[in-house]
Amino acid sequence: MRHEQPQEVKLTHNGGVRVLDIIQVMDNPVGRLKSELSPLQVEVIIGSVLGDARLECRSTGVRYPTSARVRVHQSDVQKEYVLWKYKVLENLCSKEPRRVMTWHDPIRNKNHYSWYFHTKTFPILSELYQWFYHDKVKVFPEDIEHILTPRMLAVWFMDDGSKTSHRSFTINTHCFSTEEQLRIVEVLKKCFDISSTIVKDRTKFKISIGSYEYEKFVYLIEPFIIPTMAYKIANPRNDLAHSRWSYPTKVEG
Repeated sequence: MRHEQPQEVKLTHNGGVRVLDIIQVMDNPVGRLKSELSPLQVEVIIGSVLGDARLECRSTGVRYPTSARVRVHQSDVQKEYVLWKYKVLENLCSKEPRRVMTWHDPIRNKNHYSWYFHTKTFPILSELYQWFYHDKVKVFPEDIEHILTPRMLAVWFMDDGSKTSHRSFTINTHCFSTEEQLRIVEVLKKCFDISSTIVKDRTKFKISIGSYEYEKFVYLIEPFIIPTMAYKIANPRNDLAHSRWSYPTKVEG
């Protein structure tokens, strides 16, 4: 079945307040981003950078204007998810997603692959880089509660979330400090009235959303979960779920 191109929606936050009208966040880099990209692209980029994607600063402004790009990189089983993101950001890219070997398992004599693409570099993305990175380390941005939307949260969950039991979820937030994760708990409550906690995961911590908030959380993000990632809210840890979307594009190689 051929998928339909995701539809753009007005970027809103809590009760229909237009995020496009918010101009005070970090001297307005997000506002300027929204002036150059579609609302859908802004939501997918911010949700992705909260998750597994990264911003790469390509110029520091010494000889050329500062600029950055978005890099999306996922495992082989998430090919369809990578292609969905690419379709959303296609006009910002110069190359299609590629499949690359990431490592070789000598015990099983098996190659493991992943998919990646990156956007072209843009000065406006360097402002987003400065919002998300301090001394080249990703941080949970200040004031993000002013622009965080259900779709951003859904993309973040598709990147880093999992269903850990019949009625609970976790978001793998290991890249953020303990203090930042406590602030994530506060932001989820403030923005969406979702109660969460941080739980120990080996030597680090992650966000846990328990059974009391299960239905509320699913109701919030389900409209934005693409079909190939629906297993994350339906069948826990079914990473080999069959794809329901196909993409007419030559991407391997």
